[in-house]
Amino acid sequence: MSAAIGLFLMLSRAILGNAMPLAGSDHLVGALVLTTAVIAWAEVARPLRFLNIGFGLWLIVAPWFLDGGTIAGSLIGVISGIALIALSLPLGKRSAEHYGSWDRYIV
Repeated sequence: MSAAIGLFLMLSRAILGNAMPLAGSDHLVGALVLTTAVIAWAEVARPLRFLNIGFGLWLIVAPWFLDGGTIAGSLIGVISGIALIALSLPLGKRSAEHYGSWDRYIV
């Protein structure tokens, strides 16, 4: 889901009609979210998902700092930020597999 949010953010200019500089911010953050989410698919790299919390926080406050956003675009950006933060929190159990010396780093 985090990767889908990143991809959606990269297309927000075309879908929601945002203009620069908010559209550029959404595009950049979308690319970073997508990259982080794909890397975090590997269980040993799972702690990288916490980077998406910072990106989500930026999405929440960006409409107040940057111009160029439509009302719908700004609202969807805030909702995307909240969803991204919620998706980045650890839920469920770790897998039963163990990764040797990496095991202590898996969150």
